[in-house]
Amino acid sequence: MTQASRLSQIAERTGLGIADVALLAGIDETTIGRLWSAPDWLDRVRGRTLQALIAAVPGIAEHVTTAPQQARLAELIRDLAGEGIAVNVAQADRLAERGIPRPYLLHALDACLRIVRRDLAAATEYLPRFWGRIPDDALSALFQPGGLIIDTATLITSAAELVPQMVRRSYSFNTVLAQAHLAHHVAKATGDPVELGGDTGSLDRRAAFALRSNTMGALATTADIEPAERYRRLVDAEPVVRLVEEWAFPSWTRDCRPSADMSLPGSILLRNTAAEVLREIDSYGEGYLYYLATAYLPLALAQDGTFGLRVDELRAALLARRDTVNDSAARRSVDDLIRRLPTGVR
Repeated sequence: MTQASRLSQIAERTGLGIADVALLAGIDETTIGRLWSAPDWLDRVRGRTLQALIAAVPGIAEHVTTAPQQARLAELIRDLAGEGIAVNVAQADRLAERGIPRPYLLHALDACLRIVRRDLAAATEYLPRFWGRIPDDALSALFQPGGLIIDTATLITSAAELVPQMVRRSYSFNTVLAQAHLAHHVAKATGDPVELGGDTGSLDRRAAFALRSNTMGALATTADIEPAERYRRLVDAEPVVRLVEEWAFPSWTRDCRPSADMSLPGSILLRNTAAEVLREIDSYGEGYLYYLATAYLPLALAQDGTFGLRVDELRAALLARRDTVNDSAARRSVDDLIRRLPTGVR
């Protein structure tokens, strides 16, 4: 991110002086004079005056956007440094250039601060806002090596400690989403499921959702199909696990609105879900592919037989991926699903 600029610096880059800016913006020259060299000019200008400056002076609109982000980033860098966490500023810039909105990256760093401080209430309140593909990309960048922070060890340890503590909080949708987020990203970062806490013999929506997130995180980096098979059996046997599985993808991709009761509309077109699944087929290991073929995709096709109007692309993607699969059970699962795909659907 570039350093913040005074009004004089922004105007002079395009050859404008005080009188020029006053004339072009239709603002009294004395007003411009008071703002001209003030370091805090952006805090002092308001309403129509700011709108007039944005319309008249190239570069001000961009500065109005970036200056608050720069200030917030600097604040987060200081606060995280106090907790022993170093922010990878260069990587944050690269992630923004790749399409993750800067506000989401700042939110992820804010979440990091709440987690490493082990502030259970603050983390529980904040983390649910990352439920969705784009904000989750920012949260993923927080936990992955070479991501938003230089060393993830403290973050991962702190997050793993918070996960079972969330079970002891009163049931709420925020708690459900917060625990699921932490379980997923810790499992994905370590390759192992995290301790969820609570009564493992009893499954409510919170336990089922945490279990799913934990399993998906661990599956993301493994070729082992056994965790996926255990999860598939739960989807078949436990109505609450099936409910969560049917709801998770469409709500995360915004094919439907996330709701506390995890309900779906009676008719749904899985357009965004299809795009995400087609990407994931080639992105993750054979364990995750087995999960898609045996647990999620049969449910998705029951919801929307057209698979977001992309069932033919799904068939082609599965056929292409099948040729790279080493595990015989995973290969059979793909073959079985391909045979069950509807034909002639547009």
